[in-house]
Amino acid sequence: NNNGDSGGEDDNLLNERMPMCVGLCVLLAIVYVLSGTGTGQTGSMGHQQGGCPDLASLRNEALNSTPPYILECSEGEDGKSQEVCHLPATTRHAALKQKGATLWMTGCSGAGKTTIATALEDLIVKQYGKHVYRLDGDNLRTGLNRDLSFSAADRAESVRRTGELATLFSDAGVITLVGLISPYSKDRDDVRKRHLDQNIPFYEVFLDVPLDELKKRDPKGVYDKAAKGELLHLTCVDDPYEPPENPEIILPTHNMTLDQ
Repeated sequence: NNNGDSGGEDDNLLNERMPMCVGLCVLLAIVYVLSGTGTGQTGSMGHQQGGCPDLASLRNEALNSTPPYILECSEGEDGKSQEVCHLPATTRHAALKQKGATLWMTGCSGAGKTTIATALEDLIVKQYGKHVYRLDGDNLRTGLNRDLSFSAADRAESVRRTGELATLFSDAGVITLVGLISPYSKDRDDVRKRHLDQNIPFYEVFLDVPLDELKKRDPKGVYDKAAKGELLHLTCVDDPYEPPENPEIILPTHNMTLDQ
């Protein structure tokens, strides 16, 4: 009986301390991420030297080992229509009286992505009565992407997540306006492929503005901070931006009015 009582006390003690242990593990993970994950050299199996995991490599390994389609709908294999998993597009479009599409606006900070997307959303909703939603770096980084930094790997993940979200919105019949710097061509091309694989219209819109003009505008003050050395790794200044080779639309916004 004494042994039984002791076992019960041990179980109770374990149950009492379990939340604290879980909380401690979470806290340690947060401290690890904030301490500069991804800055060290990476070894095999997605780990940095010293045994600490490189989160970007682990994320890529997980993505590469997971099929990009719903397991319960395996008939819709990678590169094929996903309609086996959803209401047929024609039925949905007929009910909503509109089709979905993604307009992906890319360009340096200050090029006008948010300004144009906001004005376009307002126009299409109020004048044409269509269902439109705007996604941009600012509103996404307050929620879905708030765990991501501005490293190359995290920028790529930001584009991937936003692309998947835009795919879902557009598949649901929403006209989706994305305003994201999205500096790397491969990341944008991957998003385009995800759309095209599911027969969802995708239009890349390049806001082509010279750097000198961007520095004059500087609505967020980022170019001024970069010039003073207060902001490092600013895209289009000391981090690269790869312009689209064949965008559907090019907007030299420094030579255009908002209405144009």
